[in-house]
Amino acid sequence: MKIKYSIGSLCFTLFGLGACLDDQSSLGNRELSEITISAPHDTLTAYFGEEFVVSHLSVEQSGEELPLAYEWSYGTLNTDEDGMASYPIKDSLHIVSHDPELKYAFRELGTFGLRLRVDNGETIRYKYFVLQVDTEFSEGITILSRDGDGKGRISFMRTLTKEEINTGKVPVFRTDIMELINPGTKMEDVTDMVQVNNRLLVCSGDAGRIYNMDSRTFDIEGMTSFKELYPGCAFVKFAGVSANNNIYLVSRDRRGYVYDYVLDELMLTEYFKDLDVDAAVSVDRPVFVNYETSVFYSPSLGGVTSSLNRYVDFNIWGICAVGSSVYVMATYKVMPSYIYLSQTTFSLGNPTILQFYDSPVSLKVNRNSLFAGSKSYSCLYYTCEDGIYYWDLKKQLSTTPVISIPVGMEITSLSMNPDGTLLYVGLHEKEGTEALKGHLYVYDVKTSTLISQYHNCLLYTSPSPRDAHESR
Repeated sequence: MKIKYSIGSLCFTLFGLGACLDDQSSLGNRELSEITISAPHDTLTAYFGEEFVVSHLSVEQSGEELPLAYEWSYGTLNTDEDGMASYPIKDSLHIVSHDPELKYAFRELGTFGLRLRVDNGETIRYKYFVLQVDTEFSEGITILSRDGDGKGRISFMRTLTKEEINTGKVPVFRTDIMELINPGTKMEDVTDMVQVNNRLLVCSGDAGRIYNMDSRTFDIEGMTSFKELYPGCAFVKFAGVSANNNIYLVSRDRRGYVYDYVLDELMLTEYFKDLDVDAAVSVDRPVFVNYETSVFYSPSLGGVTSSLNRYVDFNIWGICAVGSSVYVMATYKVMPSYIYLSQTTFSLGNPTILQFYDSPVSLKVNRNSLFAGSKSYSCLYYTCEDGIYYWDLKKQLSTTPVISIPVGMEITSLSMNPDGTLLYVGLHEKEGTEALKGHLYVYDVKTSTLISQYHNCLLYTSPSPRDAHESR
């Protein structure tokens, strides 16, 4: 009896397998109910982090309408020289749904094989799709803004295609990026943002935290606080990229820290432990400045290069990088009406004196001024209380602003697009009635004329524009 039972089980198993593979078989005297799956498209596109819905399928049964069980899964697309291989998915499958209608937010970029499995208890049918998971954040303007408590928000405005522009579509900022991509994550006390290769980094002040995300998707992959390791760290600004995936930061404890954005590690190098720095700019290598001593510092192999006494007779008020040069605005300590404009590099050799003259008006720059330089037009823009000033690097400084600020607004950020042709001005309307009190104005760098403006789209603005090359 034991032998008969085993043989009977084996026969039943083989029969069941045949029912799955051959829908033309019969069950007793009844034909199996064959499943047919059809769809208008075999190639689908989903956007990273956004709910993707597949609801256009037609699933029919040739016989009795039996209950259907669904399974949606995806995996690495399997291809050969003819295109999709006979079995379209290789490696393991990721099961994402058991509903007839797929609703799922994919969090991987790339091209995948998407599989639908439908089972009615008698037959099983499979339908395969080529799934492209893309990002709508590949080209446009990214803005970091913050509210009065320092809580951060990321907004993004996608660059429209020529076809979209021709149809009259208007670009708008998406202000729900964090809620969409990183639900439940709150960025605290944000102070600056920078993009390096495919990384988008946001630093915070008192928390000593760095948010490390994929620039193509805004997916936060690290948000380490370094307070336990360095209790004094409170980041103010990213200072510039160095070698080996390192980027420097200026901290409120007047130190320069080094962050490895691949390993997510922070370091305080030996040669920065005893240096006090107030600000920095990014050229070929970061250049730091101590305003009190009028000394510049630049990290070098195994140490730090100093400007020594080259600027000790001057009060340094502003520094700005333009191309591979650092431009310095200063006044003569003995005679403060004398303005000293010079140019140096990250090697901090003897500066080139551009202008040294007795000005009839006081210097319209202070240490809270914001700067943005353009190599394309050999100029830089800087802020003062009464507006935005323009400096042609071959001439003396302007005495009147070229851009006036709307009444009731204050400048919170100043930056340029990568090729230095557009000036982005972030403004905050303190007494505004809207929840989002931030505005963005875009100017032509060559003419200082207003090109476009976006209202009530931000919190407290700090824009960082990027193009397709920077964000991929």
